[in-house]
Amino acid sequence: MNEKRGLNFGSLSDKPMDALFAPTRGILTIAIGRKYAVQAKYLALSSMLNSPQTLRAVVTDSPKTLKDVFDIIIPYNPALGDPFAAKTRLNLYTPFEKTLFLDADSLVIHSLDSYWESLDKRYFAYTGDIITSGVWYIDVEKTMAQFGLTWLPKFNSGMFLFDRSEEANRVFDLAFALMRNGLGVDFFRAKMLPDEPFLAISLSQNNVLPFEDYGRFSRTLIDAKKIRLNTVKRTAFFNKRDKSVFPLVVHLCGRFGAILFFREKIRLFLRFNPPLAVLCANILTIFRFFAKLFPKDCLKNLGRFDGTDGKK
Repeated sequence: MNEKRGLNFGSLSDKPMDALFAPTRGILTIAIGRKYAVQAKYLALSSMLNSPQTLRAVVTDSPKTLKDVFDIIIPYNPALGDPFAAKTRLNLYTPFEKTLFLDADSLVIHSLDSYWESLDKRYFAYTGDIITSGVWYIDVEKTMAQFGLTWLPKFNSGMFLFDRSEEANRVFDLAFALMRNGLGVDFFRAKMLPDEPFLAISLSQNNVLPFEDYGRFSRTLIDAKKIRLNTVKRTAFFNKRDKSVFPLVVHLCGRFGAILFFREKIRLFLRFNPPLAVLCANILTIFRFFAKLFPKDCLKNLGRFDGTDGKK
C-alpha cells in the first residue's frame, strides 16, 4: 500500500529486484476495458523492445491481461472518475516522481531517456499550439473572457509529462474541478466528458506554455502525410502541416491510426513470438520460389489447356 497516495499498486514480488525499489520515473497509461487493455499490452511491448530501461505502470481493471508486460499494476478506482476524468487524477495514481503519460493506443519507437530533460526546468511538459479564437470543444474567446485568460493551448492529451510537485497538483486539481462543473462541454464517448478542454484551461490558468520539441515528442497520425512507420525497426517519420517530424512515440488515434496500429500489433506479435515469425517467413519464401518457377509469360499460355489456345 502506498500510504501517501492511498492506492494499492499490487504485488511486485514476481518482478525483477531493481523494480522493487522506489521508482523515480516511468511510463503511465490507462487501460479500462478489454479494448484498451489490448492496446496497452502492445504499448508495453513496444517499450520493452525500444526503451527497455523505462519502467511501465498501468491503471487498469484488467490486471491479469497486463501483469506480465507492466512492472506496476495500479487498480482502477471509479471513485476518482471515469477513464477520461482519470487523466485529471494522474497525480494521485502515479507511482513515479517523474511521469510520462501515454494513451494506450501509442507505440514507443525509440529510447525515452531524452524525454526527462523536458522536466529539468518545468513541472509539466506537453506539445501543442496557442489559440485565441475559434471553437475547440468550447468557444475559445468566451472561455478566455470567463476565466480572465489571454490564450488557451490546443493539444492532444495522449502524451504529457509531469513531476510530483505542488505545482503539478494545482494543474490537475483545477482541471478536475472544472470537469466536475462541465462548463457546457458536450459529452464525448460513452457519455463521458473529454479531458482536454479542462486541462487546457488549467494549463493556461497556471501559465504552463507548450514545450518546443522540434518534432521529437509524441505525434498523432491525424492529417499526417508520407508516413513511414515500423515499430520493430524503430522507424517513424512523416509530414504534418508541411513539417517533417520524427517522434519517439507515435499516438495512433483515429480510424486511420487504428489501421496502422493493427499492422504494428502484428509486427510486435511476431517479434515477440519468433517461431510464428519463422513460419510466416518460410511461407513467403516458398511462395517466392514457386513464383519464380512460373514466370508471368506462362500465364498467357494457361488457356491452351482449356481448348481456347490461349484466346479469350
